[in-house]
Amino acid sequence: MAPMSNPAPSDRPRRLLLIEDSELDRLILRQRLENELIQVVEATDGLAGLDLCRRDPPDLILLDLGLPGHDGFEILRRLEDNPDTAAIPVIVISATVDPSTRVRSLDLGAVDFVAKPYDLDELRARVRVALRTRRLQQLLERRALVDGLTGLANRAAMEDRLVTEWAMYQRHQAPLAVMIADLDRFKQVNDTFGHAAGDDVLRRVAIVLRASVRSGDLAARYGGEEFVVVAPHCDTAGALTTGERFRQRLAEPAVPESPDGLVVTASVGVASVPEDGAASPGDLLAMADRALYQAKARGRDRVFGHADLAGRHGHGRPLARF
Repeated sequence: MAPMSNPAPSDRPRRLLLIEDSELDRLILRQRLENELIQVVEATDGLAGLDLCRRDPPDLILLDLGLPGHDGFEILRRLEDNPDTAAIPVIVISATVDPSTRVRSLDLGAVDFVAKPYDLDELRARVRVALRTRRLQQLLERRALVDGLTGLANRAAMEDRLVTEWAMYQRHQAPLAVMIADLDRFKQVNDTFGHAAGDDVLRRVAIVLRASVRSGDLAARYGGEEFVVVAPHCDTAGALTTGERFRQRLAEPAVPESPDGLVVTASVGVASVPEDGAASPGDLLAMADRALYQAKARGRDRVFGHADLAGRHGHGRPLARF
């Protein structure tokens, strides 16, 4: 059975963090909000709430301004200053209703302000609005990092992940591999069978690639008929195995929707650190590209590692600048 993917934002229960020191208010709000099929997590002071946000960011925060110790304004500031929590919407609850308190709360990043004593039906409606807005924001963020045709990560997402994994490699010295796959003679597919068939092929390639890599790897469409895999904690031997598994699976029966006789193959180039001695994320990507060039030059439909160049200079085109 294939591993289940992470649920999309709209597929899982919405999670709300309630930061409120009044036990009675927490009880009332939890009972009313859980009727909305919202998972409610509670904190009785601001620092505990910040800790919960860092460990498992919620979809929405209900924040009482009148907290003991660090007040709600200080918590708003800390949420806004932390890149990991700045995007979480916050609805402020306060017994103080003067305009300056509202303005200060909104200036510090709150998306809404509710005065005590609040109407529970109105508060629930405001929570629903904030959660809908957050869901749309998450969907837009996700789509900005996903290739629309294949559903794989796109180039921007791949480059971000490669920089992140490179930093982890430098910190922990765990191996990191990159695999670049390019479909062989793909232009002939479009010219012979049409662009609709070509799109079918790209979608099938994405399915095969996703099934060929490990759950912790990032598979991305780099552009056109080129695909990249970023594989943390993976050395050259492991990446070559992954590349060969992908190559063999791809050569199996053609896309059902495509014309009979359509066979697709791919050439794959692999590089890894520390084995190949790359000096930067872009250098590692360029090494994998040089290996891909050699796979093409040696007849296509094969996997080639940069380590196998044995000192020969590759002629791969530069891909990215980091």
